[in-house]
Amino acid sequence: MKRKRSRERKNPVNASTIGGDANRTSDASLKDNEKTAHVETIMLPHQDPQCRKEELNVALGVVKKVMSMEVAEPFNVPVNPIMLGITDYFDVIDTPMDFGTIQRNLENGAKYMNADDVFSDVQYIWKNCYKYNKPGNPILELVDQVKEKFTMFWNAAGLYGGEKQTKGQVSSSTRMGTRGPTGYTRLLGLRPGERIVTKWNENGEVIQQERGKRLTSYLGMLVRCQRNALLQVKDWSKVPDEAKEKLWGLVLEKFDIDDEHKDFVMNSMGNKYRSYKCNLKVKYYDPYGTDEERLLNCPPNVPQDDWRWLVHYWGTPEAQARSKINKANRSKYVLRHTSGSKSHAEIQYEQALMRKDGKAPSKQEMFVLTHTRKDGTPVDNASRDIMTQFEELSAQQAGKSPTKADKLFTEVMNRHGHVRGFGLGQTRFKASVRTLVKEFAFVKEQLASMNQQREKQRKELEEMALQKH
Repeated sequence: MKRKRSRERKNPVNASTIGGDANRTSDASLKDNEKTAHVETIMLPHQDPQCRKEELNVALGVVKKVMSMEVAEPFNVPVNPIMLGITDYFDVIDTPMDFGTIQRNLENGAKYMNADDVFSDVQYIWKNCYKYNKPGNPILELVDQVKEKFTMFWNAAGLYGGEKQTKGQVSSSTRMGTRGPTGYTRLLGLRPGERIVTKWNENGEVIQQERGKRLTSYLGMLVRCQRNALLQVKDWSKVPDEAKEKLWGLVLEKFDIDDEHKDFVMNSMGNKYRSYKCNLKVKYYDPYGTDEERLLNCPPNVPQDDWRWLVHYWGTPEAQARSKINKANRSKYVLRHTSGSKSHAEIQYEQALMRKDGKAPSKQEMFVLTHTRKDGTPVDNASRDIMTQFEELSAQQAGKSPTKADKLFTEVMNRHGHVRGFGLGQTRFKASVRTLVKEFAFVKEQLASMNQQREKQRKELEEMALQKH
């Protein structure tokens, strides 16, 4: 009996018995089994029965979709304090986070149990950016844009871990498409003190802009950031001088620009500021019939206080009268172009490089270049009519001063003080001065040619006189 009890004691509880092998179970194997059983109870999140795998797969899809956007590039990798020259970053930020890290955690199943866990980590990306960067830093507008897109994709995927759409609001997905600040993400990768050298033409317009480092795109981004350009003013002329000087300083941090080009930069920002406010009105004010609806549909990245001020101002008789005049003026300009995001100055510069003589296209040639489709046809009927007039004009000017045609073109195609088709650098006054200079040069060249002919004739007469004697 003792031997029997001894056998029972050696046989582990719930152990399977195959022949006499169970009787030979040793204490060592018993300990191994206990260790194995303990290891099996420690499961990774994706092994937990409560883990919502389908939900996490959807979250991974959203993260990848956001990461594919150019505007999200700065947030796809961990912050590198050494490369960016911000050595105090980890002293300020306790929980660094980026989309690339979140993607890896989702793919290896090592951290998240559900979409809420993923959403919590994503929030660190925004919080860290707002916490570390000072107001006016371009990265703040980028993070606002990425946050808006992420929230839209997240809600559209049915996850609803973030800001839910309230009743009466229009979903971002149903709004008119907007160009995000994708043209300047590479600017944010510049090292401290590194600046982009700009090239300018004789008209004071910037040319030869590198993709991803465009001055014009950067100017647009600056004025769209409410921390830089105030919205609670009637127009650009009412923006305080100190705010404009701040904007100029932000431009100089990224671009090496002489003071002589400051006027171009400020005029360009003024145009972009007016376009920005006009787009806000068209997309978020005009579609609604009451101020209550308008206030419910505050544009992304616009503070509520600023939006309330704009809604009130746009409803005043003064603003409505101005809007009516501007609308009537815009309706007169029906011409479309095919130049895309490139300025006419850039196209003119590129065309000069491709020509053997190195000369820039004339005004007529520039118009044809920028109003013709790839198949060689005019972009619209209005452009076709103008091109026909150019042909007739060229025929009339045959054999005459080439500047006469430019002068007539300037008189016909100018609007609001700027020569149509030549951007901010060509004011009516500047164009007139340049035309006079060309006229003077042409006359001077003709006089020189006449003097040479006269001198030649004089010498011939002298030689003939000598021969007679």
